[in-house]
Amino acid sequence: LFRSWGGSLIAVKIFTLLVLFASCLLLYSWHRRVANDESALLASGLLLIAPIIISQVDAIGTGPYLLLAFGLGMWLDHSYRNTQRLLGGWFFLQMLLIIFTITLHPVGLALPMALIWEWQKNPLDKQHQQYLFIGIGIATTLAMLLSGGWETQAWFNNPVTVLHTVLLGQDSSLSEGLLWVTGIILSALLAGLLVSERHNMLDNLMGRMITFGVTIGLLTGDSTWTIMALTALLYLGIPRLIALNNAMTKQSLMGQRGLVLLVIFIVAIFFMQGDKAHQEKVSNNLLNPQDQLLFTLALELEENNNEKFLAMSQWPGRTMLALKRPVLPLPPDYPDEEVLMRKIAGSTHLIFDPFSPGNQNLRDNLAKLSGIAKTILLEKGGVVVAIGKPKKNLDQSSPESGK
Repeated sequence: LFRSWGGSLIAVKIFTLLVLFASCLLLYSWHRRVANDESALLASGLLLIAPIIISQVDAIGTGPYLLLAFGLGMWLDHSYRNTQRLLGGWFFLQMLLIIFTITLHPVGLALPMALIWEWQKNPLDKQHQQYLFIGIGIATTLAMLLSGGWETQAWFNNPVTVLHTVLLGQDSSLSEGLLWVTGIILSALLAGLLVSERHNMLDNLMGRMITFGVTIGLLTGDSTWTIMALTALLYLGIPRLIALNNAMTKQSLMGQRGLVLLVIFIVAIFFMQGDKAHQEKVSNNLLNPQDQLLFTLALELEENNNEKFLAMSQWPGRTMLALKRPVLPLPPDYPDEEVLMRKIAGSTHLIFDPFSPGNQNLRDNLAKLSGIAKTILLEKGGVVVAIGKPKKNLDQSSPESGK
C-alpha cells in the first residue's frame, strides 16, 4: 500500500492532514495549561474546520507544518530543560527543528526569536544559556543560507486583502467591497487582541511564537500568515469571549454561555459555507492558477513519456508531485543571459510566474535568448519555457563574417 503511494498527491495531502491533527493536539495541550479546557477545546475544534486550513491541506501549504514546528519547539524545549544535558540529543534536535522551520517560511523565524527570549528570561544556568544562544545563531544562519533568503517568497502583500480568508475561505464569491470590510474588521479585532493580551502571550513560549509569527507575517501577507492570524484570533479571542459571558449576572445556561454559543454558531456557519465553496470548486476541477498550469503541462507530458525532462520550477515541490518528473528550484542570481545559460545547463524546461517582480530578471534574460528559449505554455498561473541546445557562440565569428 505504501509503495503504491509513492509520489501520490493523495498521500501527501493525507500526511498534511495528520500533521494538522498533531498541531492541534499540541496547541490544545498548551492552551489548556495557560487558559482552560473549555476555550482550548473550542479553539482547536474551530481551527480544524476553518476553510483556510482545509485549503492549505489541499494545496499542501506550509501553514500546518509551521504550527507543528511551533508545537514541537515547545515540547523539545521542555524536554531539554528536564534532561539538563548540555549537548545532548534534545539540543541537536532543537537546532534541526530551527533549520527546518526557517526554511519553510519567514514566519519560521518566530521559533528562534521566542527561544532566545525564553532563555534570556528563564535560563537554567549561564553555560546552558550560552551554548543555546550559539547553537541558535549557527542554526539560523545555516537555515538562511539554505533557503537562499526565501527567493521565491512574495513580499509586502496587503494583509487586509487576504485576512477575510480567515472567516470566508479562499473561494468566497462575495464582492470585493464586502471582502475589504471583512478584512478591516478582522484586522481591528486581531490588533486589539494582540495589544490587550500581549502580557499573557509573551509570558510563555508558544504565545511568543504565535505573536512573533503574526508580526513577521505582516511582511508577506500570504496564506501562511493568515493561518497564524487565525490561530491568534481563536486562542486569544475565545477566552476573552468566555470571560465576557461570565461577567453577565444571569445564572441560567443562556446567561452564562449564550454569547459564546451565539458567536461560535455564527463562526461555524461561515466556516461551513467556506468549506462548501471549496468542495464545490474541487468537484468542478476549478484549480488555482498555478495548479492549473501544472495540470495542463502534465497532460501534455503524458503523450511523450520517453522524452527527456528536467524542469526548474518556482514551485519545485508541487511541480514534482504533479508531474512525477525530476524538478529543481529556479536558478540563483546571475548578471546576464550568458551566465543564465550556464546556470540552467542540463534543464529542459523552466516553470515560473513571469509577472512576479522577483522573476523580472529571469523573464528579461530569457527574452534575449529567443533562439534557445521557447514558450510552450502561457496561462494565468505562469509560463512554461522549453530550453533548447545553444547554437554556436555568436561572439566567436568566423573570419568570413568580417567580409
